Amino acid sequence: MSDPTSAPPGWYDDGRGQQRYWDGTQWTEHTAPLPGAQDATRPYDSAALGADASPGSSPYADTTPFAGLPTSGPGGAGGAPPAGSSAYAAYGGAPGAPGTPPEPGGTNVLGIVALVVAAIGFVFACIPFVQVVGLVLLPIAFVLAIIALFLKGRKWPAITGLILSVVGGIIGTIVFAVVALGVFGQIVDSGVIQDEIDRQLEEEFGEPTGPASEEPGEETGEGQVLAFGETMVWSNGVSMTVSGPEPFTPSDISAGDDQAVNLVFTLTIQNDSGENVQPVVFSQLSSGGTEASRIFDVGAEGGQVGIPPTTAILPGESITWNEAWSVADPGSLTMQTAPSFEYEDVIFTNVPR
Repeated sequence: MSDPTSAPPGWYDDGRGQQRYWDGTQWTEHTAPLPGAQDATRPYDSAALGADASPGSSPYADTTPFAGLPTSGPGGAGGAPPAGSSAYAAYGGAPGAPGTPPEPGGTNVLGIVALVVAAIGFVFACIPFVQVVGLVLLPIAFVLAIIALFLKGRKWPAITGLILSVVGGIIGTIVFAVVALGVFGQIVDSGVIQDEIDRQLEEEFGEPTGPASEEPGEETGEGQVLAFGETMVWSNGVSMTVSGPEPFTPSDISAGDDQAVNLVFTLTIQNDSGENVQPVVFSQLSSGGTEASRIFDVGAEGGQVGIPPTTAILPGESITWNEAWSVADPGSLTMQTAPSFEYEDVIFTNVPR
């Protein structure tokens, strides 16, 4: 036999009915089935089998392929295949890239986790008023995806999670900036800032500096306390109703359910004025003297909850949505809310008065 250490890397019959990859130094653990057309009955080069090729002798004298190989290697396959063997050369065309062992497969668990976190963060980042949830999840997904790229296993979940975290961060930042500018513009348009300036000047100089702005809806509402289920009507015809609380069961992808009881409220704004109403709702809820936690749940049964409306309400139209909260004491609830910053807040409660 030829020198065992001189065989080039490649795929060879290991003597056990399968191909095994030889890396040029030793057998590896990578195996592949033998080609169907190349079985033990094919004529082998007598020189490769270490036999004398005498004239007239049968090429099928030894039907055990590479019987002369040692058997000390992995799986019973021995040392290196003989260099230059024409019989071995038939197996050089292995599956995949010639002369290269197959890439290790397997599941990259951390990459899948990064992809799931990035997907959830991406969804939250695109929803106004809840970008903070997405902007917390996306950096976590980014770090997990970077780590997963250096682990064994398939890389596509980590790569996809990395892309989603970056794109989601950009989109979330843009949405947050647009919403912030819109809210600030409404505050300016409502005259709240000018009213505060006039009030301070009046306190400083002892006399009014000019008439305070009178926006529709500011004439009534301040200090009003209603029971859940009642309706608050502002002077321009815009009204708002908050239903009584109902039990709420969050889905597996919810966020914020961290207190004793979970409840859901149905809120409705009716626009009976002559102008469009741009809702900017920022509700606050306390329970037994403790601030309640708002629940965001895009997978809730019957549709997402916790996401306030952002579409303008036309005259004569209304809009309804659900807000879910996690509370300490469902028997002592106080909610403060309003259709937008242009309207004074009203309080809905189930506390006896």
